[in-house]
Amino acid sequence: MTEADSEPGPAITIRAATGDDASAIAAVHVASWRETYAGLMPDTMLSGLSVNDRAARWADILGQAERPDGPGVFVAEHGGDLVGFASGGGQRDANLLAQGFTGEITAIYVLQDMQGRGAGRRLMAALAEDLQRGGHGAASLWVLRENLGARRFYESLGGEIVGEKQDQREAVRLIEVAYGWRDLSRFQV
Repeated sequence: MTEADSEPGPAITIRAATGDDASAIAAVHVASWRETYAGLMPDTMLSGLSVNDRAARWADILGQAERPDGPGVFVAEHGGDLVGFASGGGQRDANLLAQGFTGEITAIYVLQDMQGRGAGRRLMAALAEDLQRGGHGAASLWVLRENLGARRFYESLGGEIVGEKQDQREAVRLIEVAYGWRDLSRFQV
């Protein structure tokens, strides 16, 4: 799937990720975490992120994505550069699964200077379509409670709060909320 942005200048395109994208996804992942979570997570946690470590993880995920039952992974490109990515697959949380959310959006990140140009909406639409092809009519995702920008974005797409949990990472307790979409065929972009 490829969609072009209608803005003047280089288009934003969305496509399925390939194994060759692991390093670029890792670089965007680390940069996005540092931009997004500054002030929300300890500086030591953010400064300790490694593009090499993330690249190895993404290489593994992209290898799994090649299987028929593997996760869907999509990238957003602008001017030949990877500026965002999203991934999703089957639900990993038993409580959300019990509520009927059989699909899960496991990650979605767009570099800060590229936000507001439609990349995030297009990535979410690509995942919704992919999850439906995989038999998932409803999906959810987790987001830090304090990440108000992301929460506004999910709400603008019709997401509703469907859960909350605490996660202990290193010396910090994080509170996350789950947003859910009960009907991916009506996904609003």
